Amino acid sequence: MSAKSLRTVIVLSAVFFVTAFWAIDASGLPQSDGADHPGRSADVHAREAAFRAALVANGFIVNDGYAHPVDPISDLFDSGIGDSACANNVQPYKVLEIPSSPTLEQEIPPIEVFRLRPDEAIVYVGPTPPRSDYFSFTPYLWVRRQPTSRIGNVEKGDWVFAAVNDPLNNGLIKTEGNGNPFHKQTIVVFTADRGVYERVATLAQAAGYPESMINPYILPSALLYLGVLSESPKSDSLVIIVRTANFASAAEGNNYLHNDFYARVWRITPNPAPAPRPFATPPPRNRKWISEASLFPDLQDGLERLKRAIMAQTPHAQSESFESLRWWPASRKVVKENHPESPIYHKFIAGEASDTPYLRTAKNNEPANFILGNDDMVVVYGVNHAATGLATYSSFVVYGDWITSSCDTTVDQWEYVFGCGDPIWNGVVGNTSHDFSGSAEQYIPGDPMAPYLYAVKVLRNPPTDKHEKYWIVVPETAPEGESPDHGIALDKPITIGYRAYLNPATNAGPDYDDIIWDRAIWFKLR
Repeated sequence: MSAKSLRTVIVLSAVFFVTAFWAIDASGLPQSDGADHPGRSADVHAREAAFRAALVANGFIVNDGYAHPVDPISDLFDSGIGDSACANNVQPYKVLEIPSSPTLEQEIPPIEVFRLRPDEAIVYVGPTPPRSDYFSFTPYLWVRRQPTSRIGNVEKGDWVFAAVNDPLNNGLIKTEGNGNPFHKQTIVVFTADRGVYERVATLAQAAGYPESMINPYILPSALLYLGVLSESPKSDSLVIIVRTANFASAAEGNNYLHNDFYARVWRITPNPAPAPRPFATPPPRNRKWISEASLFPDLQDGLERLKRAIMAQTPHAQSESFESLRWWPASRKVVKENHPESPIYHKFIAGEASDTPYLRTAKNNEPANFILGNDDMVVVYGVNHAATGLATYSSFVVYGDWITSSCDTTVDQWEYVFGCGDPIWNGVVGNTSHDFSGSAEQYIPGDPMAPYLYAVKVLRNPPTDKHEKYWIVVPETAPEGESPDHGIALDKPITIGYRAYLNPATNAGPDYDDIIWDRAIWFKLR
């Protein structure tokens, strides 16, 4: 879609009081005729149809949505809808496209950002993603309007992008059948109301779905401002993201990502509205376990040995060392905060959730960037958290880190519907523990801690030594066919972001205090 078309979508969305997000051309919306799709058996289809019919027969209005792949760089930042790529993880995303509320006077096509009544639910029915290192379903608080913010004459609210609850991930989701949770039938009911959930779960079981595969996802109404237009114009906007990482089969992963009807997505609205029975707010998931320093007493010293070896084996004219710091506060704290003077009040936190810690490069405990020219190199090094057992996989990603919009209140900035003044944070290239496992051996061969460490070169051009294995190149310009911001110019600041997904012992992200934080060294080579 052209930039002009995207801005048309934005303007029309505002006119009809609808928040747009990662907008797509309505004329290109996928259409579901309710028939079978490839991979869906007659029995599966019949059970879905029976479930949907039971919902309708029992007083629910059911509207159909779907799930669509997104690229935060091209679909959000480059489109002019938002001013950040939200520290994208260089891993695939899908977003649930949610149909409009039955209360709207004019029905619009399903869109990614939605508002929800306290007694409504979003229901996902169908298979989980295919085998991979990780997947999760997470609803986010996208925009908060308590009170309303303005850019010029445009009411926008504050862009927050904070998880409303802990993710429902592959370690915790209930599915049909035994064994691993991948590509298994499941039902996820996203709702704030216990009574609505119980009705939906009962009807699902009557249609043939066992209780053991039905998942309640609690939207904590005590922390959210739920409601729909035009009944509640200052209600929160939400978005539901499905994250995946490191598919075992590229072909299966590609089919999943580009199949909009891989599973059913329904918005269900009780009619008439029932007496409210809100869920209690769940406590945050426990992330504390055993620290890497306790498991491997020599690991910290091994990291220092690795640093010294990197410095000694890298001819250079200049160097600068970077530690790391926590990138964002916890989503729960941001969603709960209601004091305007607080530094985390309505803070934009770019999709933070509890399935991983988030670290970034720093100096003296302050965020810090570097310039990566043709004669520069950065060696990213640290603990391989997957090797120590504290993560299913760990990774680092190279991001651009500059601000593109000025928040000029004298002009009506339609280009940035969601926020202004946020860093671009466009992740263009990265490495996972699958890639960098064993990489510390090149610097400290035979060291007993080398199997638990990593070191990777980040450059602008491939190394001249053809035997080099552990390196990545940061493109100055985007690869052909991709958006401009899939590259980082030579004069633009860069940061490194670090993640470690799912401690298998807790099914949550490792606690910040349990891991040894990653590092980097910038070199001027000549």
